[in-house]
Amino acid sequence: MKHHFKNICYDIDTLLSECNKISTFMNRLRKQANSRPDYFDPDKYFGDGFEAFVESLIAQQGLTKKIMIRDYEPIMEDDLGVDGFGYGPDGEIHTVQAKARGNTDSVLTANKDHISNFVAHSHSKFGGESKVKYMTVFTTAKDLHNVTHEMYNQEVRVIGWHELRKLVDNNDMFWSVFRDSLKYS
Repeated sequence: MKHHFKNICYDIDTLLSECNKISTFMNRLRKQANSRPDYFDPDKYFGDGFEAFVESLIAQQGLTKKIMIRDYEPIMEDDLGVDGFGYGPDGEIHTVQAKARGNTDSVLTANKDHISNFVAHSHSKFGGESKVKYMTVFTTAKDLHNVTHEMYNQEVRVIGWHELRKLVDNNDMFWSVFRDSLKYS
């Protein structure tokens, strides 16, 4: 685990003990985020926890057809839109954005949810002379808004709430490795 959440999560055991569903994790994460507003910005803590979850998911399942990201590196400096990057199946850059949302039926939009920043930062920092071929948003929302999908010509892939549930719910090995990576790395 490279994400700094491992250093700021103040109670990993309460967060992940007997946790085997993303809904349980997100509810506990929000509760932790809101319990110490004098110490942490609740929304930042919530987002950082989800970014750590995404890092663990990519580390454990990145080579699967669903994810297709290897050698993932989170970006810890200024948040300009891309939360991390790795490489796709042909060695091309694959950028990642993690968007935690409380409403799992919501859809993300280009402006309100800053998807446009993700796309612009992907191309400007990682595209070089060509466009970035692989961009994926991991989110607890349902999907991107259909207009946002159209705006980016379906170039932004989304792994949303329902897909995340399929990947991690009742996957005891995932949750065990995630917990251990926060505690011992």
